[in-house]
Amino acid sequence: MDKKNEKVIAKYLSGKDAEYMYETCEETPGTCPVCNNRLEDVINMSYKIRKKKGDLFYTYDLFCIVTETFKRFCEENNYPDLTFIQITTSPGFYYFMPEGIFKVDDVRSKVKFMNKRECCDSYDEIICSRPFYKSPDFILQTDDFILRTNHRFGSFQMKTQLVIIGLKTMRKMQDYGIKGIYFHNVYE
Repeated sequence: MDKKNEKVIAKYLSGKDAEYMYETCEETPGTCPVCNNRLEDVINMSYKIRKKKGDLFYTYDLFCIVTETFKRFCEENNYPDLTFIQITTSPGFYYFMPEGIFKVDDVRSKVKFMNKRECCDSYDEIICSRPFYKSPDFILQTDDFILRTNHRFGSFQMKTQLVIIGLKTMRKMQDYGIKGIYFHNVYE
C-alpha cells in the first residue's frame, strides 16, 4: 500500500541535539560488561546541558532530556506513567522516558535485529529504515497518550526507546507552546 493511502495514527518525537551525557563509551553505566550493549538508562547527575533553545533534546548518546515546560505540560494533562529525573547540575532539565509501551510492527517497520548476545540477551543493533507501523495486535484506547517503543533502537551503548505520542497529544503540545520538537509519522 502506498504511504499516501495509509492512516497516520501517532507521531514519534525527535528534538535538538545535545552533548554526550557520557564522554566515552567505556564510562557509560547500565551497559553489559561483556558486550557493551545498553541495558538500562543510568543518568549522569553531573551532566550539564549547554543548548537552551527548545523543550526536548536527545544527547548524542541518545538520552532524552526535556525542560520544566515539557514536564509541566505532561503534569497538567495528567499523562500517566512518565519518568522525569531532574539533572542536579542542570536545573530545569530532566531525563525523560514514558513507562507505557507502544508495540511496533517489526515486519512492516522492517526492524532488523543484529547479533543477539548470550551474555545479556540483547542485540548489538536494532535498526529500522522507517516508517514505523503499529503492531496489529496492539490496541490504542485513545489518541491522547505518551508511550515508548517496545525496542531500544540504535547500536551497542547508543540505544534508546523512541517516544510515541497520539495525534491529539501533538496538537495539545503545539497549542501549549512546546518548542523544538519534530513530529514523525507512525502508521496504522
